[in-house]
Amino acid sequence: MTARIRAYKPDRDFLRVRDFLNRTYAAFPLPVNWGLERWNYARYFVAPMLGAYGTEDGTPDGSLRAIRHWEEMVRVWEDAEGEIAGVTCIEHPDPTHDGYGEIFLQRHPDHLDLLDEMLKTGEALYVHPSKHRVYTWAFDGDEELIEALRSRGYERRDEPVSHLLELVFGEPPEVELPEGYALRSMAEENDIEKRREIFGRGFNHEDPKEWPSAFAYRELQNAPDYRKEHDLVIVAPDGSYAACCIVWLGAVNRIGHLEPLGTHPDHRRKGLARAIVLAGIRLLQSQGATRMPMCGFEPFYRAVGFAERAALHPWVKQLPVD
Repeated sequence: MTARIRAYKPDRDFLRVRDFLNRTYAAFPLPVNWGLERWNYARYFVAPMLGAYGTEDGTPDGSLRAIRHWEEMVRVWEDAEGEIAGVTCIEHPDPTHDGYGEIFLQRHPDHLDLLDEMLKTGEALYVHPSKHRVYTWAFDGDEELIEALRSRGYERRDEPVSHLLELVFGEPPEVELPEGYALRSMAEENDIEKRREIFGRGFNHEDPKEWPSAFAYRELQNAPDYRKEHDLVIVAPDGSYAACCIVWLGAVNRIGHLEPLGTHPDHRRKGLARAIVLAGIRLLQSQGATRMPMCGFEPFYRAVGFAERAALHPWVKQLPVD
């Protein structure tokens, strides 16, 4: 074994892991590791949002517990020089969530011998308490990971299939909005109440209890790589937010990420989603980004110009009930 495992130390490790992800993102033929946006988003938004889900105002105690749970689930491997050689983590820190049990492996190309131990660790820590299963995702052709999965008894599922899509930037796109609509950013108008509403309504949640809490959104704005000027909204003629999109700049690899995009149901089929994505691309291009990869099921992105690069399949392992 070329590295040793240890617990994650939030104050020390968040940025170290972020930098590790930046260094290793382009080290493989396909992006098998998270981008910086997902690392930021999991800790600073998904955890506090789920911890307050279903409450009227969002419960900070619940959010704080979810953040601590997420942090307690991260494991770090370091080599003899103290450099990060691998990381395992989760995304949904709620054991009742259907997505719990997902293992995310952040790899170093010089330490692929750790894959078996990383999977074993995930099986011990992340198992869904009622479904007694864990799962992860593998690109077709990712032979190192697929071999490790098969040796540990994982089975490949044909559905659902996710796809790695990528848009290579060309000429900066023109952004057109319907009459009366205006593009703004949270740097210009930091209205948290409007922003949490458009996030909820953009994902078809009518009940305010199912919107992100104000605490969760303020926590997102504390993420090291979040920028208010990159948090875009389209303002409707009545002053409400009709669409939203956060773009993240991965300056080290000259890539942009998008997480997430939503349009209010009352303002759909007006081209707002396309307009706000194109505005994000223009913004990223002005700061040196050359492309935007993403994994998703949404055909909308293909219509914008994203091309498919690879398919991802889930690999599932059913664990014995004690």
